[in-house]
Amino acid sequence: MNKDFLGRSVRFVKKNIKIVAPVILLILTAVITKVALSARNASKTPEPIPSASTAVIDVPVVTDPVEPVTQDFFLTENTDQDLAEFIETYYLCLSNGDIDTLEPMVDYIEITDKLIYAEQSRYLDYLLKNIYTIPGYDESAYIVFAVSDVVFDAYPDNLLPSYDGFYVRKTENGNFCIITSDLPTAEDEYVNHAILCDDVVELGNRVTSEYNDVITASPELLTYMKELDSIVSVEVGEKLAALNSGEEIEMPEVEVPGDETEEDTVKAGTANSAVNVRISDSMNADRIGQLSAGQAVEVTEIKGNGWYGINYEGKTGYVKAEYITLEIDVDSVVTIGSVTATETLNMRSSPSTDGMIMGSFAKGTTARLVSEEDGWCEVVYNNRVVYLSSQYLEITLD
Repeated sequence: MNKDFLGRSVRFVKKNIKIVAPVILLILTAVITKVALSARNASKTPEPIPSASTAVIDVPVVTDPVEPVTQDFFLTENTDQDLAEFIETYYLCLSNGDIDTLEPMVDYIEITDKLIYAEQSRYLDYLLKNIYTIPGYDESAYIVFAVSDVVFDAYPDNLLPSYDGFYVRKTENGNFCIITSDLPTAEDEYVNHAILCDDVVELGNRVTSEYNDVITASPELLTYMKELDSIVSVEVGEKLAALNSGEEIEMPEVEVPGDETEEDTVKAGTANSAVNVRISDSMNADRIGQLSAGQAVEVTEIKGNGWYGINYEGKTGYVKAEYITLEIDVDSVVTIGSVTATETLNMRSSPSTDGMIMGSFAKGTTARLVSEEDGWCEVVYNNRVVYLSSQYLEITLD
């Protein structure tokens, strides 16, 4: 994991936001955005990197002078369904290495970053927990903070608290885009004031404290993170060298639920939360309406890319599959027992960490067990079949 990878959060906030606190280990910035962020014109000289013995993150102290804040800023929990979908898709793309979907969500991504995100997805997953916002410079913009847990495949029990900051703007066609390019001076100063408000500092302190607790209790995780740093750096370096020599490279394959579209299929379903209906199977497609939680739908097409085609007011619309529960004949499904989650974990479309994430299965949740094999349980949950890692389940056989 080179510095570009480890600065993912910084790049995606926008290019004028950088880490203020000393970089304890470069690997740590891959999973946590620091409490305070500074202006574009701040010094870009990297801080010295202490030894691994000092790897617990200190709460950063802003020493650069900051202009007086001219208004109060407050973090609020996000209630915008469009924005929630956008951020959720972003984290799904990171978890699944889906660079094709990720690329149009950002105004600019360097080729190095694309390779890094793809390689990173082999080893990490993200469990999105909360989304907070501060109003942007105008009505079309948001300052967004997303809190998540990072799950390393090699240490799935050690959920590592993380939070990322983004500057998001709604484009002329109504879609959101993460802004990484330079902002006008007035807008830039507005953002710099906002991200230093008490609520953001408090959020950073809380996540940093939780992060430190995990690292202190699990020093082996820190060792693994440093090893992973070297692994990803080599993998990305080799691909960059191949590209520079004119060779073609293969990106990690993105596994989606189903290889082909099932045509002429009509299934009953229910929206499990409020969700936007779009004109095509893309987050960048125009919105033509919205389903409410619990609304019955007629699914006419099951796409291989994680979208459903539905009958919406007599027209064909498209909805992300994770927001729709297909009705199945649960009585016809043979089960052998039940499972109860001992920790919150991902639901996947196939029995593999490469399987697409279909949502979270909360601690204490139960489901009917269909089968268990090679460390994975096939279960019926909310009238659909998903796969869960056996490691986080208490299994009771009939």
